[in-house]
Amino acid sequence: MEGDGAHIRLKLDTDEPVALSDFVANFVGIGNQFERFVARERPDLKADSEIYIKEVRSGCIEADLVAWIASGGTLGTAAWAIDKIDKIQILSKFVDDVKARISPYFRKGGRTPNATKGDLSDFLKTTQAISRDPKGVAKLEAAVFEDGERKVKAAFKFTSAEARTADHEIGEHRRELETTSDQHQERVLLQFVRPSIEASKPGKKGGERAVISRIAKRALPVLYASRLAEEKMMHEKMQLAGNVFRALFDVSVNVEMGAKERPIAYRITAVHTVIEEGGEEDMLGD
Repeated sequence: MEGDGAHIRLKLDTDEPVALSDFVANFVGIGNQFERFVARERPDLKADSEIYIKEVRSGCIEADLVAWIASGGTLGTAAWAIDKIDKIQILSKFVDDVKARISPYFRKGGRTPNATKGDLSDFLKTTQAISRDPKGVAKLEAAVFEDGERKVKAAFKFTSAEARTADHEIGEHRRELETTSDQHQERVLLQFVRPSIEASKPGKKGGERAVISRIAKRALPVLYASRLAEEKMMHEKMQLAGNVFRALFDVSVNVEMGAKERPIAYRITAVHTVIEEGGEEDMLGD
């Protein structure tokens, strides 16, 4: 072990061979979480890391993640590496943090409330390496070499059975987040509006805009969830005898929500029917 000897070790005990892609993804997930952890807990520091394969033998893989952590410094000031004691404290706290954030998914319905989609992707990478194994065990340790002896400061272990539960629950949590951020609406009436004057001004984007009064009074950008949905809409427009801006389109949409939970765009997933030539009272403005 080079440098100060402080490191994170991943050990996989398996009955079946581990796919290389799963093993690499495992450390990608851990590395991503480490960088996010340092950015969240110690914004004054910057982190980088390298992976070293320590040992590979039948039924076991050991690999070390050796982290380099330094002060961010200021403009004109050189960054300096933190000392060994601070480093092992950070690594130990990180392993405990990984345990606290992933372990809820080892039980049915378990969730980490503040987990983002990016976090869930990392968690899945961390569990998938052994989830396919009948009797696998994964262990993550923060350790340091002192006087030639390796001393473990923090550890986190889980089994393949727990990993399989986590795979399912993480997938469910991802779908829940997608449902929250992209609200699905079946069979709503959409009416296209004429491009606004602002759309032709420099720096302003054009494109289709429409109103779904049941969702929002103002016109929002229109996107398509698939080429099929876009082609269906184009076909229906071409079949119209009258003004496209007077027609009402019966559609299903995903409503993209902004940071303040306000609708910011409609993504059309299906086009059902068209109601042609609404009266003047049906006309929708921007």
